[in-house]
Amino acid sequence: MKIKGKAWIFGDDVDTDAIIPGKYLRTTDMQVFADHVLEGIDPGFAGKVKRGDIIVAGMNFGCGSSREQAVLAIKHAGVACVVAASFARIFFRNAINIGLPLIETGTMVPCNEGDIVEIDIEAGTVTAGGFEYRGTKMPGFLFDILMDGGLVAHRKKESAKDRFGRRSGAYSKSSILSDKDHLNLIVDLTAPMGSDKVLDVATGNGFLAFEFAKRVSEVTGCDMTRDMLLVAEGIQREQGLDNIDFRVMDVESLGFEDESFGIVSCRFAFHHFTDPGKAVLEMARVCKRGGKIVLVDGLSSEDAAKSEYHNRIEQLRDPSHVRLYSKLELVKMLEDAGLKVIHARNWDADFYFDEWIKIADPGGEIVMEVRRMMIDSIEGDKLGLRVRFDDGEGRLLFTYSTVILVTEKE
Repeated sequence: MKIKGKAWIFGDDVDTDAIIPGKYLRTTDMQVFADHVLEGIDPGFAGKVKRGDIIVAGMNFGCGSSREQAVLAIKHAGVACVVAASFARIFFRNAINIGLPLIETGTMVPCNEGDIVEIDIEAGTVTAGGFEYRGTKMPGFLFDILMDGGLVAHRKKESAKDRFGRRSGAYSKSSILSDKDHLNLIVDLTAPMGSDKVLDVATGNGFLAFEFAKRVSEVTGCDMTRDMLLVAEGIQREQGLDNIDFRVMDVESLGFEDESFGIVSCRFAFHHFTDPGKAVLEMARVCKRGGKIVLVDGLSSEDAAKSEYHNRIEQLRDPSHVRLYSKLELVKMLEDAGLKVIHARNWDADFYFDEWIKIADPGGEIVMEVRRMMIDSIEGDKLGLRVRFDDGEGRLLFTYSTVILVTEKE
């Protein structure tokens, strides 16, 4: 994990009350924490710090109380990493658990406010002013937790890997995932050139990667579940496509240099991402200026009550599900990352309950509960999915609403 950003300098013994004063602790609003971060030392800091900036500090950073809100305030203010000569142990533990990158250097790294600092968390190095300083290299298990965005996200991702690994074959047979019309529409809207290099993140069984590979020179598909990629590689051999490279990799920490690809795509995976904002920023980072980022996912209703009910059902069916977003929410995340939406195309498909539930295979009791909740939603369309029984065989089905968002990196 490599981080590069502008330095903000703080001294020794920065305590948690200075990082987030106690009068703000009664809220659970992360924006409040971010708006008052380090107010106890620099009241104007929150208004000056930018996403991706780096804090460089002295000894005993994060001393004082054990409040985890101190870490949350720094993280949600957009600080990419904290470099310190040493950390209070509880602050260090909280940072790992919450997913705030940090590196301990033993002595304060000599640099000035505004200097560009480069950090390699895995190697344990900090580069400032043309000199490299070696810090404490993080143990592998802690590094894995940090890379996954914290302890809760780490456990969720480990569960997702296991779940997708066991169901990789079922996903390859999904009618909606393999729909050729949908795949071709995505590629047509993206309008790739033959010379483009494409990255398909969370590629799964590689359906979109294969369609891009028929029109461009080079495609890389990445996914954090190796078993999904093994299925993709088998399909690749059957289709005789030799311009695709599949790699095990998490979208939230892509191992590619800045501006490596002309097109970056993601299809039907965004609702599984534990940190969607970070995922979008990573996709934007590896995309060239003037390149395109394509996001395709299912939609949840703009109605908050319907969206909550919808996501509750999805999480019951598949515990690796994080959240389906509304179209407005997806567009905002993309625009916040500096991307301009150039195409927004809705695409709806009918999905039979039996096929949909079989992909996740959650077990008999959960199947019955999900089916009951789906049927209960028919009156008043409580899900916004037009759940109904067909007129022929009386099978339960719903309309799965999706959106194709094609953006340009300016």
